[in-house]
Amino acid sequence: MKKSVQKKGAPNISKFRPILFWDTDIQKIQWIKEKDSVLKRVFERGNEVEKNEITKFYSTYYNK
Repeated sequence: MKKSVQKKGAPNISKFRPILFWDTDIQKIQWIKEKDSVLKRVFERGNEVEKNEITKFYSTYYNK
């Protein structure tokens, strides 16, 4: 299994199941620009690990 590298300005995508973003290439998501869509999807369909990761990411990003 290929280890995922966390890009600057992105959450740790290894915490997300591939099925959560089944319709898009997770490597190409613009996490800040597409924030509303990402949050909606994760909180509607994500598990606790995914919700915690996206909360941590946006909390850290906006509290700089």
